[in-house]
Formats: sequence, structure tokens, C-alpha cells
Amino acid sequence: MRDAMSGVTLIVAGGDRPERVVLDALPEIDFCIAADGGADYALAAGLTVDSVVGDLDSISADGLATLRAAGVEVREYSSAKDQTDLELAFERAAETEPDRIVVIGIGGGRLDHALANVAVLAAGARDGLVEVDALVGSTRLSVINGSRTLAGALGETISLLAVLGGVEGVTTEGLEYPLLDEPLAAGSARGVSNRFVAPLATVSVGSGTLLAVQPFALRDRGRR
Repeated sequence: MRDAMSGVTLIVAGGDRPERVVLDALPEIDFCIAADGGADYALAAGLTVDSVVGDLDSISADGLATLRAAGVEVREYSSAKDQTDLELAFERAAETEPDRIVVIGIGGGRLDHALANVAVLAAGARDGLVEVDALVGSTRLSVINGSRTLAGALGETISLLAVLGGVEGVTTEGLEYPLLDEPLAAGSARGVSNRFVAPLATVSVGSGTLLAVQPFALRDRGRR
């Protein structure tokens, strides 16, 4: 079994099966964690799974047997657990000490699951100690705690949303509507529908957590 210990750790969740554009946009992966039924998606995509976590209520019997036969680590939890499979996957990912965590397979399904997944993504950045991104359909989600540089096509839409509470000291470069050491309140739509005016944009925050949403980032894109 591989051990990332820095690099990129991929989490494959069990929501909607990732589209081809999502798989094509994946960076080089050092360690792959499947959250329960996400293991079936990973196997179908030809990904090398290093660890499976969850209560194993949605993974197929054939998929589980294949992974066990290959010697893949399987961490099974009670169905009465307090955490979602995605939270457990983030805990496992933290053990690999990655520089970056990329999540796929969180689209579709119930709205409450979708909202919970966003909260888990934001919390997974661990105060900026690791970069966290999710790829959903044509959308790229990036968690920002501290400072990050994001790539985008000229004119491409990007929205900045405060999560887990309000955000202070937001400063941007490379966006049409700049912010200079300004707050973005929780529940505010002020950061919605900005646009790239340069190939790279820098977003930094003094305190709090932002979610950068690029709804068309993966449209007609190759690997990045």
C-alpha cells in the first residue's frame, strides 16, 4: 500500500459517479481513499485504491471482495457512527500528511448531504495546513484559509463565499471586482459572480474560511 506523506491524496466519495471531465482533470495522485460506495466508482475509473473507509453499506459485494483480495486496507465502522463516510475519509487523509486533498464524487443526492459535504470540505483544510479542492461536474471548489492562487480562463466566473462563519481581511488580485482587506459576512452574496481578468488570481484572508466556486472551471479543460 502506498503512503502519501505529502503530495496529493484523492478522496472518492459515494455521491454521483464522477464524470469523465472530472477524471481527466485530476492531478497526479499519491494516495487514494474511497469513502464506502466511492470504491466502486474508483474501480470503474481504473484508479488505484489504497484505503476504504465507512460503514460499507453502499459498496458492492464484488467491489469489496476485489479490494480485499488485492490487500487494500479496509476500515469498517458501525452504521450508528456519528460521522459521515466523507468525514472518516478526511480523517484517514490527514494520516497521509498530504500537501493537498482532492475530493470527487460528492455531487447529486440529498440537499442535506450536499450542505454537510461543503462543511466537511471547509473543515478539512485544517487552518490552511493543507489545500482542499473538490471537482463536481464542471465545477471546481477550493477552500481558502490564508492565501491561495487559483487558475482560470479570462472572463471565467468565480464566486467567493464565507463558510463556517464570517471572514475578515479578504484581499484579491486578478479579479474584475477586487477586494482590499475587506470582510465577507456569513450569509452574504457579495462575493458571487466575480470574473478572472488574469490567468491567475490570488485570494487571501486574514481570518476565517472562504469557498471559491468556479462553476465552469472544468468545461473543455484537460489535466491541471
